[in-house]
Amino acid sequence: MDNISLIPKKEKYSRSLPRFVSFRGPQLELSALAKLGLMLIAAASLVSAGLYFWKYNLNKQAASFNTELQRLTGQRDMSLELRLNNLNSILEVFKSILDDHRYWSLVFKTLEEKTLNTVTFKSFDGDDADSVFLLTGRAPSYGVLAQQIKIFEDTSQIVSVKASNIGLAEDGRVDFTLAVNFSKDLIKKK
Repeated sequence: MDNISLIPKKEKYSRSLPRFVSFRGPQLELSALAKLGLMLIAAASLVSAGLYFWKYNLNKQAASFNTELQRLTGQRDMSLELRLNNLNSILEVFKSILDDHRYWSLVFKTLEEKTLNTVTFKSFDGDDADSVFLLTGRAPSYGVLAQQIKIFEDTSQIVSVKASNIGLAEDGRVDFTLAVNFSKDLIKKK
């Protein structure tokens, strides 16, 4: 009986801890719903942290823009700005004057281009308010006068032509007066 031992032989000489002692942590089993919840909490935390740092960065940029704006505002020359505003208003007045200016020479150019060689005009009277000009002239015949009226009516800037005071002169030519209504575009530069 001398060989009786309660410790098995193969472990008799090994120096180790007993089997029931373990350094592993407890195994925690989480359900799928718990894992999803933890992932959502982690994602929300990351998004919140990102938004916080973004807000912080935006506030920092806004502060730098405000200091830059204050620096630039301090450099403004108010008297120069006032003079530039006055100059701008004067230029607008001149622009409106030029836009409303009537160029009667454009009427004469159109008359020169559209008048027949045998027709002559003795007088010209223009009225800008009514958009009409009166022409007193002579034509060699009634047919030539009719041709002249038709040419004026076919011109795009002329609205209408009315003939009056048509009569035969002593030399056989036809005297007439034409009232020509024109569009305002005829006497405006483009």
